Amino acid sequence: MKQLIALLVCIMLSSQVFAKQCNWPRWDTFKNTYILDDGRVLDASDPRQITTSEGQSYALFFSLIANDPETFDLLFKWTQTHLAKGDLTARLPAWLWGRDTPGTFTVLDANSASDSDLWIAYTLYEAGRLWDNYYYQSVAYFLASRILREETVALKQGERFLLPAPKGFVIDDRTYRLNPSYVPIQLIEKMATSFPNQDWASLRKGSELLIVESMPKGFSPDWVVYSEKGYTRDKKTKGEGSYNAIRTYLWAGMLADDDPFKPQVIEAMQPMVTANTRKGLPPQTVNTRDGSYRGKGSAGFSASMLPLLVASGEREFAKSQYQSVKESLLSEQKNFYYDNVLALFGEGWFENRYRFDRDGSLVTFWDTQCQ
Repeated sequence: MKQLIALLVCIMLSSQVFAKQCNWPRWDTFKNTYILDDGRVLDASDPRQITTSEGQSYALFFSLIANDPETFDLLFKWTQTHLAKGDLTARLPAWLWGRDTPGTFTVLDANSASDSDLWIAYTLYEAGRLWDNYYYQSVAYFLASRILREETVALKQGERFLLPAPKGFVIDDRTYRLNPSYVPIQLIEKMATSFPNQDWASLRKGSELLIVESMPKGFSPDWVVYSEKGYTRDKKTKGEGSYNAIRTYLWAGMLADDDPFKPQVIEAMQPMVTANTRKGLPPQTVNTRDGSYRGKGSAGFSASMLPLLVASGEREFAKSQYQSVKESLLSEQKNFYYDNVLALFGEGWFENRYRFDRDGSLVTFWDTQCQ
């Protein structure tokens, strides 16, 4: 009898450890703070009570990492219903939804945001694979096809750029305004391996060139202009790198170690790593033309740098920065949305809750540790 009791106690304690290991407190906080009951990610810092396709796409990704299919389905249905007129296979989602001047909640800008579209397509495909849901994968296929057709432009043979949206970013013939943070290479690689009959390989090549060649001093810009003369400073943002660019370092650091592009891009980003380690925090704003920087990045910036720090051999420094993020990150419905998004990406990766394989496939913590 004593042995049976001891065995039951052991099983109970093991299940408690198991449950704790598979829980993601940061996701629970984000969900309770920023996601409404109907699956809408609310950015209440804007008086219009807005929702963006970016917010929906990131939340879909996090709910997949958290093995939270109920929330995933709510997010997906809300996105499809309100941003894509009920059908993500027929149209790209509008990027901005909220309360208009008369007070009606509706689409405020029907233009799409290609980075969000890419995250949605990727996450739907991987959700279909990991949860054995063919419908999600079917939607992903049609959405991916539409992204390539409506949101990319071919340059020379074998090179393609992702336009930030279908409208508004073609300055003139063969001159484009681009955003390096819009092209996570691992997502594009997954599209290339999953849909080999589509020209994602050219988009990968063009995206690699965009990322590296737009940062001559080792700092990525928020926006850049490309023409046949090469990359030049974006007049609107004056060549600065800040709230957009921080994601470029994040995506690069999370590349699979055996991805052939990773050594090159990590080496190119070492000035940003040095700026982070020297000051103890990543800079908030960088002049990408001369490498000067100012301001202290937020907790979200620090979380975004964790994968790049690890990839650069700064693991011990990354541990201290990770602890600082955990102690300083704030959450409230009307503020800190973006910081919490960046923290979910950076902390989640640092805690080994997910990884990207060489072919871009998502490896989730629940799929490997919680079986």
